[in-house]
Amino acid sequence: MNSTSQITRGLFFMAIGIAFMSMMDAFIKHLSETISAPQTLFFRSFFALIPILVIVHLKGGLKAVKTQRPFLHLFRTVLAALAFVSFTIGLRDMSLANALAVCFSAPFFMVVYSKYLLGEQIGFHRIGAMFVGFLGVVIVLQPDEGIIGTGAPYMLFVAATYGLTQVLARKAAATETAASFSFWTTCGMVLLGIGFMPFYWMDIDLQTLGVCFLMGLSGGIGHYFMVDAVRLAPTSVVSPVEYTALIWGVAFDWMFWQVMPEYATLAGSLVIMASGIYILWRERLHKEEEILPC
Repeated sequence: MNSTSQITRGLFFMAIGIAFMSMMDAFIKHLSETISAPQTLFFRSFFALIPILVIVHLKGGLKAVKTQRPFLHLFRTVLAALAFVSFTIGLRDMSLANALAVCFSAPFFMVVYSKYLLGEQIGFHRIGAMFVGFLGVVIVLQPDEGIIGTGAPYMLFVAATYGLTQVLARKAAATETAASFSFWTTCGMVLLGIGFMPFYWMDIDLQTLGVCFLMGLSGGIGHYFMVDAVRLAPTSVVSPVEYTALIWGVAFDWMFWQVMPEYATLAGSLVIMASGIYILWRERLHKEEEILPC
């Protein structure tokens, strides 16, 4: 049983992790207008290896990244790289807050994947929450007003792909560690970046390289705190904190691009958040019911 202090620390660490990941997203949006997506992929992954290697060391070194599922890691790496590139491209035509709101539809895709990959049953409550969540996405994108933009399909692809990577991680949780997933996926993305970067090379100056360094470092640090948060407290407890990324997205849009969120963005985001939290609550309740004595 997790103590109150552990849960408090877990919530705090998740909040810190999301703040750093949101900084990374802001750096990605800035770089999307300066360098190519494969370059961004490489530099983000390369510099993120610094804190990830620290995590691996703290978790026991090579033992922490030993894997029994190399092909699973390879598949997740490809999916993660595709999601990252799509996110980078989509940000060129969307505000950070809108992009994050659409990406937060990932839990709804996870519900579907969990049925077919993990054999989980999808009840009426979760199906209803999924439809409500997608309604929130429609509100954010405002298709009737022509605001959907060319970036929206990329963000929906990110949500669908990210959801699949998470379910695959759950499927292999019995043999693979969080450090293993982080290490192999990041290393694989570095190699993919090296492979595709020459075909999409754009000149880069020292200032841009510095931004790349901050992007990778903030992403790696954010991931460290998020992994530690899940270690300290149940996922269903700390996961709702991820929605604070929307607050950071709105703040960064205003600070760096002088873009204020529209009412539709705020309303749709609230709907997405509520449905996502409800799905987490139902999942936690379902698990608790499974372990209750008859």
